[in-house]
Amino acid sequence: MDPVRVGVIGAGKISDQYLGIAKNFPIIQIVAVADINPQVARTKAEQFGIPRVCSVDDIYQDPSIEIILNLTVPKAHVPIGLRAIEAGKHTYAEKPLGINRDEGFKLIETAKTRNLRTGCAPDTFLGAGLQTARKLIDDGAIGKPVAFTAFMISRGTNTGIPAPNSTTKSAADPCSIWGLIT
Repeated sequence: MDPVRVGVIGAGKISDQYLGIAKNFPIIQIVAVADINPQVARTKAEQFGIPRVCSVDDIYQDPSIEIILNLTVPKAHVPIGLRAIEAGKHTYAEKPLGINRDEGFKLIETAKTRNLRTGCAPDTFLGAGLQTARKLIDDGAIGKPVAFTAFMISRGTNTGIPAPNSTTKSAADPCSIWGLIT
């Protein structure tokens, strides 16, 4: 089976995680990177061996690209995703899917009408820690659970984001939106 050809839009901080691990998955091939700042895209392409740097418009127009990996700021996730779908491409974004429920559902419904797939990084739900706990429960390692307590201890959803005010411009709490689609 040929690898799925992926074009990346957004070469900021989180892209290091995606681009660094991509080489471990032979099913995908990162073929192009685009960013609002072309020099940032060039730097990432050189660092991770991505063969092509292009504009955002060019990445949508490339018929060989099947999936757009959207690593932009959250307020751009839905507009970038909708453009990808309009270009006939599947889309996957860093969390959240959108900055509110209506945006998220619009993206999902638009993808459905085009018979395309869309999604976002559900690391808090599908991450290694929770999936390991789920497997242990499913395997009966701890007996039958009857209750649980959970805590989320953090300095906030925008911790570690270089421009935190760019992530959302609504009053919505991104944590509630991350759980929108399960």
